[in-house]
Amino acid sequence: MAEQEEVMLTVKQIAKRMSVDEKTVRNWITKQDLKAFNVGGRRPEYRIKPSDFEEFLNLRRAGN
Repeated sequence: MAEQEEVMLTVKQIAKRMSVDEKTVRNWITKQDLKAFNVGGRRPEYRIKPSDFEEFLNLRRAGN
């Protein structure tokens, strides 16, 4: 049986869930606070695994 692919989140989706600007999410990615994959070309277009987003949230809740 094939492994089910994880649905990736966009910067826009993360920004909406966190009630922040998309630029803030990109800053978290740039600072490597939030893991993301660049699927774009010259202009970065990021995708985030839901599990990485959960990890990010847990670290923020813990105050790290």
